[in-house]
Amino acid sequence: MSLRLINALSSPYGRKVAVALKEKAIPFDVTFDVPWGDDTCVAKHSPLEQLPILILDDKTTVFDSSFILEWLEVRYPNPPLLPSDPEQALATRFLKLLGERVMEAIHAIVFELQRAEPSQPFVDRQSRKVRRGLAEIEATIERRHPVAGIEIDIGDIAVGTMLLLVPFLIRNGFVADLEVLRWQVRHPRLAAYANRLGARASFQETVPALMDVDLKSVMA
Repeated sequence: MSLRLINALSSPYGRKVAVALKEKAIPFDVTFDVPWGDDTCVAKHSPLEQLPILILDDKTTVFDSSFILEWLEVRYPNPPLLPSDPEQALATRFLKLLGERVMEAIHAIVFELQRAEPSQPFVDRQSRKVRRGLAEIEATIERRHPVAGIEIDIGDIAVGTMLLLVPFLIRNGFVADLEVLRWQVRHPRLAAYANRLGARASFQETVPALMDVDLKSVMA
């Protein structure tokens, strides 16, 4: 089965899938798309009009990054990125959930601040989610037990792609250097954890890049 990943250059959601594919040593081709562009192919392949999208050789599509990760575990179970023990699998899925929801809150802040008159109460609420979510991630990682035979799992991938995107957003001017986003200062253990993940080949080979998109015009 041949796989083609439709991704966006800076998408942490697409990066999750690309990292999982590489960790499982699954060959795939990648096509980069700008989902807000006039000539985007996203609507053709997904009713949700969101990236990433996985296209199979029979033209079947699999979409939504969280579902794609689960789909890969069923179709390509080895090497596993999800523990076989039910309790450990729940803990891994919980960590994945935290990574995904904190990423959503960060994106909400980024997009809200592009508005002509951003809502401070909205930004404050999303900021609380980021702070509390990161604290819960740190506590969750510290109480996890190593899973025999699994070096990295889908929880690590979701959290790692989220943590490593924040410096990219700040460095490239997508968002100001806000205190809430300085997670390395508040959570040095998470910084060490993210550095270990970032050193893996799967993360090194999927580093985000700039997209040709004007966020202010998107939010207009």
